[in-house]
Amino acid sequence: MATTTPEAIRDRFITVIETLTPSRDSGTRFRAYRNEGGADFIAWAEAHPAGAQRRVQVRTSLASEAPLVSNTDVEEHRVTITVLVAYAQNARMGTGQALDRDDAMDADQFQIDYAVGMCGAANFSPPYADATWVDGSPASRIVGAACDFIQLEYTMTYWRAR
Repeated sequence: MATTTPEAIRDRFITVIETLTPSRDSGTRFRAYRNEGGADFIAWAEAHPAGAQRRVQVRTSLASEAPLVSNTDVEEHRVTITVLVAYAQNARMGTGQALDRDDAMDADQFQIDYAVGMCGAANFSPPYADATWVDGSPASRIVGAACDFIQLEYTMTYWRAR
């Protein structure tokens, strides 16, 4: 296994998700949020629902645990990646409004999970950031005033050089 960093893993998540073609409303692709200012993605999406459709924020947790394995030169670490995707509360997904939006969110969640979760190993092996999926938390739905969001969390292991 090659060494990598949480930043490289995060950036690979963004690249992989942006290349996906959604099965519903395929004309609206996933686009990365630029994290300006305080990077409060939910507040930004709520203030800009028209521009928030399928906008994605990917953030890493701080590495706060001792390494799982270490030889003082190379260490095995874990990182949690949080993915948030915004969906404007409008009829873009279909005339069924919230129900069609729910269906699109479910389809997108499945597609993202497949690409970066347990089945996404090919997307996280050399020459890309070398990391291994070890856990995924259940997805959650956040309902805002102008947008709905899906939140996905993935735990990856990786080797990091000191």
